Amino acid sequence: MGSTGANGANSDATLLERIASMRDTLTPTARRIGDVISEDGALVARIGIEELAERTGTSTASVNRFCRMLGLAGYTELRLALAGEAGRGGSAGRHDPDADPTGDIPADADAETTVALLASSTVHAIRRTAQLLDTADLDRLAGAVAEAGQVQVFAFGGSADVAHYLATQLTGIGVPTLTSADVHTAAAYAVTLGPNDVAIAISHSGRAVQAIELLDLARSRGATTAAVTSSAASPLAVGADVTLATTARTATYRYRGTAGRHAQLFVTDALYVRVAQLRAESARQLLDLAGAATARYQVGPARKSRRTSNPHH
Repeated sequence: MGSTGANGANSDATLLERIASMRDTLTPTARRIGDVISEDGALVARIGIEELAERTGTSTASVNRFCRMLGLAGYTELRLALAGEAGRGGSAGRHDPDADPTGDIPADADAETTVALLASSTVHAIRRTAQLLDTADLDRLAGAVAEAGQVQVFAFGGSADVAHYLATQLTGIGVPTLTSADVHTAAAYAVTLGPNDVAIAISHSGRAVQAIELLDLARSRGATTAAVTSSAASPLAVGADVTLATTARTATYRYRGTAGRHAQLFVTDALYVRVAQLRAESARQLLDLAGAATARYQVGPARKSRRTSNPHH
């Protein structure tokens, strides 16, 4: 894993990859700026801020805000970063769809093409998430979870299944974890949190009102708070003690909310494994006990029916 930059993202991820990961959660103005940069970063590296503002139909102030959103000091640093990527033959040139296979699936695509595009998109989302993931923040959260009196996971819509999966995994290694897709139940859980507890909110956009408000409630109770989201600039991330970044873009014909699910599962798996490593001995004992307890519910090898084995029956 590469080093972590000042903006909290892994420095192995290029500037354009970071812009792509944020696209779905940007304001319309910021999205126009990001799209022009993504289309031809090498050109943007050569033009002034006034020209970029004109090309995007925005203002120089908006461009500077966009730069700061990326963790850059200003437009000069943006141009230098884009020029450096272009000089390395990176993605600062025109967009290469083969290098970023997260676009729409054509309506007339056959089954083989559809499966190949979905597989490519999933692999790409996981690889980019791994590059963007801040491992120092991952370990900080894993340490808090490993020592927590209880953990609560807030997620709704398409992210609720990921929350349930994480809660089940953590409970299985001895970390008491609650989650509920019902906001009233989740709120009732949240008021039981205290300073030794952890609350994790999962939202692809980082703008799910229920998740934001529940994380605020958890913070007011003194709990350590964490966000799993694709946007480090979202309200959910800004209000969290720790943010674990995911990246994925929504493609046509994919159920709303599932575009980032593979990336979310990757991040939650990474968190679970790190917690299990910190609780290695007790986690192993509990997993062994669980395996023995559930073995009775597994069907053994199929046996040939006596009825079919007797041709005269």
